[in-house]
Amino acid sequence: MAIRMVGLDLDGTLLNSQKQLTAHTCSVLARAARQGIVVVPATGRPRVGLPEALLTIPGIRYAVVTNGAAVCDLRSGKRLYTNCMPLEDAVEILRRTRTMEVVQGAFIGDWGYMESVDRARIRELDLVRAMQDYLIASRKVVEDLPAYVEARGEAPEKIVINFLKDAEGNARFRQETLEIVRHYSGVSFVSGGIGNIEIIRKGAGKGSALLKLGELLGIEASEIMAVGDSENDLDMLRKAGLGVAMANSEEILFRCADARTGSNDEDGAAAAVERYALGEMV
Repeated sequence: MAIRMVGLDLDGTLLNSQKQLTAHTCSVLARAARQGIVVVPATGRPRVGLPEALLTIPGIRYAVVTNGAAVCDLRSGKRLYTNCMPLEDAVEILRRTRTMEVVQGAFIGDWGYMESVDRARIRELDLVRAMQDYLIASRKVVEDLPAYVEARGEAPEKIVINFLKDAEGNARFRQETLEIVRHYSGVSFVSGGIGNIEIIRKGAGKGSALLKLGELLGIEASEIMAVGDSENDLDMLRKAGLGVAMANSEEILFRCADARTGSNDEDGAAAAVERYALGEMV
């Protein structure tokens, strides 16, 4: 069956190691959109974290954000679908991990929220400068994050916790954080592939969000292709009609993918779109 929608992860997939979207990838995505294929960025980022180079590609109208907790219409800014965390669980998780030396973030609507101490720690994370800059630009600072979330009264779409590393390169407080999160049956967690865990409502995910968008647009799961590289992409690779793993993927993706493509530094996502959605030999 022909591919009518493609869901594409950003970090490690569409974006290269320097967090750049190449001219070739932009050209391929624009060509796919012109041919009527629904091109959907599917990311753990909030809407404000989508790269400007991506938003300027003609024909890209929808985005799956915050690991599938929401689907946005990029023209209107409205959410077509949301699946937020239980508010009480979110507040408790934030309170219980706040005393650890980690970097917390809670995503509500288009923005992430964090405390000033966590913002300062971003420069200590083992991330390329462009990724650190994105984290800073996409988050607003509040005095007390769990108190802010509770007082606002809106359930977060996602909580993300980034870990600093010790002298041996191990993520500090990761195990302690996981032990806390596992106590809450209303949430699930995955790794975004950058030394963090991303906590969302149990049952939410990029795959579920893509299928929901497909329902709204009259596109069946068998007509959807998904491309990704990390654990938070598993849901969409499993649920899409065709799941494609990047060459730089975590090992678990290779075990569930239907096909493989080149790395993010080889325009691998663009090659997958050309081959499987556009039917071009590359």
